Amino acid sequence: TNGTKELLAAIFKDMPEEGFWSYPALSAAVENGLLDGFEEGGARYIKPEASLTRAQMATIVNRAFGAQAAAALTGVTDVPSYTWYAPEMQKAVQMGTFMLDTKMRPNDSITRQEAFVVLARAFKLQDADKAYKPLNAFSDKADIADWAKPNLSAMAGAGYIQGSGGYLQPKASITRAEF
Repeated sequence: TNGTKELLAAIFKDMPEEGFWSYPALSAAVENGLLDGFEEGGARYIKPEASLTRAQMATIVNRAFGAQAAAALTGVTDVPSYTWYAPEMQKAVQMGTFMLDTKMRPNDSITRQEAFVVLARAFKLQDADKAYKPLNAFSDKADIADWAKPNLSAMAGAGYIQGSGGYLQPKASITRAEF
């Protein structure tokens, strides 16, 4: 509605205009509590063109699925307990969307294939057929990491990912707007 559009524009200094390709998804994400933006210099930003970080991905998926239980991050060296994202990474490990590793890389940009694998894990989707036929739709299927193929194949087969112009760009970072 017009009131929502004006409210979002007033809250976020960089909210795309209504009619821009990412506006419907970003506004729905804000309205549903999945995104709350960043406070900088007394203003709030949604940062649609910024790369999505692994910690942000974990947070959004945790919020979407209502994750509450948290795993211990024993042995993890790059998630200090005092950071905003530590509880989110703990929830993501408990939920099984992120795997426990000594380096969780919370501030790294998440790649498209990593983001799709996280979602596939959340949806409990994995293609057991080693032919991964749904990936044949993508000209760059050879760029998909072997560890990601079962999940990406299932996501493509279920219609959750379509790519763009016949490409999936699995190793590219995904922006907040794209996600």
